[in-house]
Amino acid sequence: MLKQFATLFLIAIFTPTLAIAQSTNAAASYDQPRAVNLDPLVRRTFPSYYGRKPYQRLYTDGFYPIGWSRDGKFAYYVEPVDEACGCYFAELVIQDLRTDEELWKFRNEPQSRVNDKGESIPDDMRKLWRRNQKMFSEKLREHGIVPQSRFALLGRTFVSGGRTYTAKVTAKKGNDSDDMKRVKSVELEFSTPRLGKKTIFTAAYEGDEMYVSPLEVAVAGAFKSPFENRAAIVMIRVQRGWEGPPHTVEAQIAGSDLGTGFKK
Repeated sequence: MLKQFATLFLIAIFTPTLAIAQSTNAAASYDQPRAVNLDPLVRRTFPSYYGRKPYQRLYTDGFYPIGWSRDGKFAYYVEPVDEACGCYFAELVIQDLRTDEELWKFRNEPQSRVNDKGESIPDDMRKLWRRNQKMFSEKLREHGIVPQSRFALLGRTFVSGGRTYTAKVTAKKGNDSDDMKRVKSVELEFSTPRLGKKTIFTAAYEGDEMYVSPLEVAVAGAFKSPFENRAAIVMIRVQRGWEGPPHTVEAQIAGSDLGTGFKK
């Protein structure tokens, strides 16, 4: 097995953030992936949410990239923040970056695993992956996912194939029923000077969306496919905490071809 390295973050915009995953042998069982730590980036992106009091901070979902297929699919594992339940939440997603459709999704339901007293059985990623490894491996192989030994989270602006690309979010805000300013619509624009720009993601939040509409949205960076001229853009969203602050941060993926669809 390949030697495991620690996650490395560098602030420079063109310097990638690294995370080590498992072997590239897709025929074997898929090992538990390694995290890309988004916490330092979240703190730099949303500094106004941090202060001296315990609730003045953000809690970020765990994000674990797994691998790519040769036809535009990207697989990743997420650990949503547990705010008060004492439960282990987890999701595994296989996403088609040509359409952004989630082709398969596993969601852990901690309430379904209880002891004789009706209490949730203690759980973590290691235990969950071990008992579901056969299913995970079958689904990842079914979609042609090749686990990668190295992941690089590029900056919001990055260079690939001699071209410079920039991902930018435009978010429009409005007051909600609790007088908090929330994002009501968001547009993710992807551009390169030589080819132009294109919109690769839009969303609108209507009505009373207290626990759905984000407080903030930004671009964390991008992962580049090792097989295609394609990238997975990582957006980060600040979501209201269940009882208010501290709030949480979720990651969302949007795919983009690096050579087509741009307009001057």
